[in-house]
Amino acid sequence: MYYFRLKAQIPDIKKTLDIIAHLQTKKNSSEPMETRFLLSDQVYAKARVPPTDKVCLWLGANVMLEYNLDDAEALLQKNQEVATKSLKQVEDELSYITEQTTTLEVNMARVYNWDVKRRQAEQASKSS
Repeated sequence: MYYFRLKAQIPDIKKTLDIIAHLQTKKNSSEPMETRFLLSDQVYAKARVPPTDKVCLWLGANVMLEYNLDDAEALLQKNQEVATKSLKQVEDELSYITEQTTTLEVNMARVYNWDVKRRQAEQASKSS
């Protein structure tokens, strides 16, 4: 579960950082920016956003906070670094578990084959 959440979280953070970068370029402009935002699944609304130096970030657990653009960018970059590092660690652990599973399966096959040969030898000694 954690792996898939991280895989989805990283692109979301990148997209949010791109939006903040775009807002920073429009911050000193005098004309509003036209955009569309998601109301619900497949339902968008058009909006005119005036130049701003504030943004609200959804932090999770029903918490949303307002940040200025520089603070929001710093927070998101930190979150991106942490998420990327965590994803790398989880991928390394999954790789290790996969290797250990393969080793276990090979050893189980060896024990099974050894038992089959042992039974065949017992049958052969009983037959002669």
